[in-house]
Amino acid sequence: MLEQQVTIYRAGSAFSQGRRDIESFGVADGRFVATGDLADLRDRFPTAPVVDLGGAVVIPGLNDAHAHLADSVQGRLDLDVSPRFAPDIESLISLIATRVNGTEWVLASNYDDSLTGLVHRDQLDAAFPNTPVLVRQASAHWAALNTAALTALGVDESTPDIAGGSYGRDASGRLDGRMFERALLGRYVTQPGDPLRPIPLASATDLVSSYTAALQEWSSWGITSTCDAFVGAQQLAVHTAAKQAGQRQVRVGMLLAQECYDDYRSLGLGTDMGDEWLRVVGVKAFVDGAIGGRTCLVSEPFCGTHDHGMVISSEEELYALVSKVHGDGNRLGIHANGDTAIRMLLDAYESAQREVPGRVRHRIEHCSIVDDEIVARIARLGLIVTPFSRYASFYGGRLEQWYGAERTERMFAHRKFLDAGVTVAASTDYPASPLSPFAAIQSMVTRTGDDGAAVGRSQTISVEEALAVYTTGSATATGEEATKGRIEPGYLADFVVLDQDPRSIDPAAISGITAERTFVGGAQVHGDA
Repeated sequence: MLEQQVTIYRAGSAFSQGRRDIESFGVADGRFVATGDLADLRDRFPTAPVVDLGGAVVIPGLNDAHAHLADSVQGRLDLDVSPRFAPDIESLISLIATRVNGTEWVLASNYDDSLTGLVHRDQLDAAFPNTPVLVRQASAHWAALNTAALTALGVDESTPDIAGGSYGRDASGRLDGRMFERALLGRYVTQPGDPLRPIPLASATDLVSSYTAALQEWSSWGITSTCDAFVGAQQLAVHTAAKQAGQRQVRVGMLLAQECYDDYRSLGLGTDMGDEWLRVVGVKAFVDGAIGGRTCLVSEPFCGTHDHGMVISSEEELYALVSKVHGDGNRLGIHANGDTAIRMLLDAYESAQREVPGRVRHRIEHCSIVDDEIVARIARLGLIVTPFSRYASFYGGRLEQWYGAERTERMFAHRKFLDAGVTVAASTDYPASPLSPFAAIQSMVTRTGDDGAAVGRSQTISVEEALAVYTTGSATATGEEATKGRIEPGYLADFVVLDQDPRSIDPAAISGITAERTFVGGAQVHGDA
């Protein structure tokens, strides 16, 4: 290797999983080429420039293995009605009114009914009788619509529920405006014939601008890689346009929507197709609904109700999909939150494994409510899990209100998974919860809600383990454990310079850490020089 190709970085300490901290490392052609003491690296590369990072701590680039980059790009163009902007129904209505322009659609995102309150179709109708309004709940598993929007989508009082989806109704049996799961799914798939095709899409110019802004935000958090956990035709178009425009800031793996799998399959777009910037990493499907949306499939009903949640994929449909994708040698990343849903999925994975042993390691997305038997089965199958990294702090005491203390203790079971030898990857599910990896790490380490509530404290993990979840664990989840997640020769030179060492400060202060500089492939994408 030519010496002038190498740049040496010296830091207070550089942390790489399973290794002692190092002082310096060399980078060339987008990869780490050497680690060790500064004197040793200078001897090896005597003409290489040295970048002195002072006393800063350096960690591998952070990797959110389950988020929704393309949808967040589109969501940035929607009206933000999160509780900080819309703390109650009155302010929600007022905020929507600022976007009303004749009969054009108003799309609102980040609505949290558990804090803002449950908005009814009649309330939206009274304020907006002619303008179609869609208010997406933060989990993205349901939305509230007014009559103008329902009419535009061909939904009326006689419209029956569909398999894996439903329309909310009030005590009188009348539509209340809510659309759940597959009744709403077309909002994201947007294939010809989907029920939500009339909803307008953002222009290409607006999307490219929004994508650029999103990348800047993600880089500012030290995120160098992500897995976009639901990519249909619309999302693929967004990522492809960004790649063609020269996007070289966040590496993206894609879980392809099951609805599109046969089309992709016919084109040969299987697992690991693509390059280090944009690649297919598997296929996404759903068994049940959401934790925050209270639609996950549970063996015991949600507290104070008789509701056990929703099935999105029938057993027949699930078995057929798993058998086909597994048989093709492609990775599956299947959403299963509730314990009943997880058991359904495990049955399907076990059946496919009996039919065709070996193949790629599959994933369970979220895998939220578990017990000892579920964890043991996951470990035996060698599955990878992506439990919510941020939900314990984000939802706080509301989880116990919805699920009870005993179940909450078994949710997002990072400790139990790691003790069983299960590979655990990071997941904010952004925009379903905030993007900050440092707040997510704090959540996993302290299991303390933003509201101060203790949330399943038996599942706490160490800072080192949380960093592993965000680096090596996430890399394994996309089959990239040999190239990402470590500061070691041969690995991609993705790294982050922090203003504080998360291992040496009060765990309750980890969320305040700043990524001072972010590097992807050895190129700085965030921070001052």
